[in-house]
Amino acid sequence: MKSLPKISIIVPIYNVEPYIAECVQSVMRQTYKGEIECILVDDCGKDRSTEIAEQLINTYNDEKSRGLSSLNEPHSPNGGISFRILHHERNRGLSAARNTGTDAATGDYIYYLDSDDYISDDCIEVLTQPLREFEYDMVIGGMKTFGVSRHVESLKKATGAVLSNKAILRAWYGDNPLYGMAWNRLVKRSLFAEHDMSFLEGQLHEDELWTYKCCIVLQSLYVQNYITYFYRLRKDSVIGTRLENSEKLAQSLYASIDYVLSHPAKVEIEIWNRIVCCFFGAYLSASIQLFKNTWPQYRDLRKRFDYHPLLLWKQGKMSLKDVKHQLHYALPPFLGYIYMKIRKLKQTIL
Repeated sequence: MKSLPKISIIVPIYNVEPYIAECVQSVMRQTYKGEIECILVDDCGKDRSTEIAEQLINTYNDEKSRGLSSLNEPHSPNGGISFRILHHERNRGLSAARNTGTDAATGDYIYYLDSDDYISDDCIEVLTQPLREFEYDMVIGGMKTFGVSRHVESLKKATGAVLSNKAILRAWYGDNPLYGMAWNRLVKRSLFAEHDMSFLEGQLHEDELWTYKCCIVLQSLYVQNYITYFYRLRKDSVIGTRLENSEKLAQSLYASIDYVLSHPAKVEIEIWNRIVCCFFGAYLSASIQLFKNTWPQYRDLRKRFDYHPLLLWKQGKMSLKDVKHQLHYALPPFLGYIYMKIRKLKQTIL
């Protein structure tokens, strides 16, 4: 790519008053010399988040027009970063906000940033460096967590290119997988028009399904093992309140695995099994803890996913530890369902 690509940063806003200033200011400090547009999507929160963002943007634009800046001097061809705020008429959720921002974007690449997180000053500059040599479908950077004392893995892959769809699927779902959150990636905007790349609205844990949608269409990926994103862990976030949202989470994950089974990846059987087990395991964990009659859904999914962990163990492709974790797949469906119910009951009691 001869010229520097234009980057569209999408920031959904919903009840993040204590954090929004830090997020927006991190965008304003970008050292990237190409063009950046930042689209903030107001999802009808109940606090002053959008008002704070508007004040910061007005101050930024005023200082830019007068050739002044308390942040880094603007470098882009148009004299600075362009900001837009879009407003939903009602609260529609994170997925809808990201979709709204993506539909309005005009950049060559899309970058998602959650409004309670922030990015390094050189984030976009670092992530676009590989694009000077090759027009990758996606570039992913490293991240660091802070806040609640719960560890989340950053990148486990070395810096470098992955240049086939099968290799990308292995990188994401094989040993030492890449993280599944949607943020901190440059994604070629043209892919959204060519493929089903939208977020499924009304879901919890929508990032995992969106990542899968990406993985089955990407033909090139570049990993930048350099920290460009700072991920805030909050007790009051959707993740922090997942037990309270367990019923909605279970239905969301069921919709995800239904999509995955209906759109199988073209990859080796071992990797395909890992992909489905990943979604299946998350669904079971969320649904069985409800202690409701989830048997019909379980039976339906088992009919559609033929998996034999004992056979893989005999072939030396799976450890006994993994077999124990996935033993219910080796049992007849009803016994497998009862086995998972008992396991979840023990975990709840303990």
